[in-house]
Amino acid sequence: MTETTSKRTITICLNHARLWRWQHELVMRLARHPDIDPVVRLVDGPPPPRAFTLLLMLEKFAFRLQAGNACDLLNEKAFEPYLERRDAMSSGLVVDLAGQTANSAFLPDIAVLYDGAASDDAALLAVLDARSPALTIVDREGQVVISGLPAVEDRTVATRALDTIFSALLQLCVKAMTVPLTRDAQPSPIQARSKAIHSGPVLSFGATSLAEKLNARIARLCHRAPRWFVAWRQINETESRTSLPGASAYRRLADDGGRYYADPFLFVADGQTHLFVEEYDHASGKGLISTSLLGADGFERPRPVLETQFHLSYPHVFTHSGAIWMIPESLQSRTVDLYRAERFPDRWVHEAVLLENVEASDATVCQHDGLWWMFAATRTWRGSNWDTLSVFWAPDLAGPWQPHAGNPILVDHRCARPAGDFFHYDGSLWRPAQDCSEGYGTGLAFCRIDTLDLEVVRQSVHSTVRLRDGAVQRGPHSLNRTRTIEAIDLYGTSA
Repeated sequence: MTETTSKRTITICLNHARLWRWQHELVMRLARHPDIDPVVRLVDGPPPPRAFTLLLMLEKFAFRLQAGNACDLLNEKAFEPYLERRDAMSSGLVVDLAGQTANSAFLPDIAVLYDGAASDDAALLAVLDARSPALTIVDREGQVVISGLPAVEDRTVATRALDTIFSALLQLCVKAMTVPLTRDAQPSPIQARSKAIHSGPVLSFGATSLAEKLNARIARLCHRAPRWFVAWRQINETESRTSLPGASAYRRLADDGGRYYADPFLFVADGQTHLFVEEYDHASGKGLISTSLLGADGFERPRPVLETQFHLSYPHVFTHSGAIWMIPESLQSRTVDLYRAERFPDRWVHEAVLLENVEASDATVCQHDGLWWMFAATRTWRGSNWDTLSVFWAPDLAGPWQPHAGNPILVDHRCARPAGDFFHYDGSLWRPAQDCSEGYGTGLAFCRIDTLDLEVVRQSVHSTVRLRDGAVQRGPHSLNRTRTIEAIDLYGTSA
């Protein structure tokens, strides 16, 4: 006799006048969960501001945006198979995505807040202000269930900005509804309304967007656009591991203008220091892995050592069991691949596929408490890989690798994406992470790993570093060290 278990009912309250595509995607994902039966309850609410919907329509035409955006508005028919029957009100978990939480007569089990406001108008306002809204999911007592700071990769196009914001919210909602979570002890105040959206700021946003796109295009055509570059300096073992000097303390790795170098990793073999980098060729539009040897006058010009049909970057090089290994980023192939040095440093053979069917960036591994751990920035649906940290574990380097039960571990553009190798400092395991709060690779966050086991992954940010001078506009984007050499990458002009 087969034992059957009943599914949990989750009732999702939606505003019938603003049914976003991301909400439909949420219902679909919950419907695929083996233990969940999603039900949609439509409630009355205001439509989106007309000026904003007109802006989204204009952007689709002006920027030739593809269909299926997270902020597309759908009609009720899309949700018809999951609509709640009026003669049979559903029980179970009730989730407010309609902005009704501020009404004291309505007490959902969990609700979404945007910058503390129940209405997603606050998210639209954040986009017009070219910033990211704080996303918070709270319970009926106002305690925080889970929160996140999504990345906004393109702050000049509202549709793309909302794609990443709503995709991040989708991940948070799925996790809040499917994974047991510990509530924050501090309640989150709920604002009844956000500020009104008027046509003036919307028109200003649209005009600014077109102007910025045009200026960026002209800069590229005139070869005046800044680019990434690798920089390095000599260090000693007594220096702090969680701070950096100014940009002028570093020597720049020269390039010929037709390519740039980024993602520096260092490896010492037979007393010689090797620098591995992403080499991005502007002519081919693809990255490959190159290496350079440190000599008396500095690092020589990098030479290619690994190229595939896909773009490669972030050459994470390390040693294990007497061999030298590399895990380069291969996001385009939707795999995480392991290579072994057949002849170091210039001959690499493909050893194994560690992960498949995943959009993972900057995968970085370490050993801890008898297991292998992989931290990677992941991207799902219309989201960003600037803000989402996922962790995987395995009994051996070659696998099998399993996703952590708490994935995504973090949705936070300030400290999610890996930015270099793990290191031990002051008795703890640390990692550098990208700070993308002001744009891609605008700084580094030094993160201490507080808990790393099969149940919980938790980190705390000790400090954030941004290096700027007349030529440097962003960075550092990544950081790696030996005992005597430190390498970073920065973004700026050749001046």
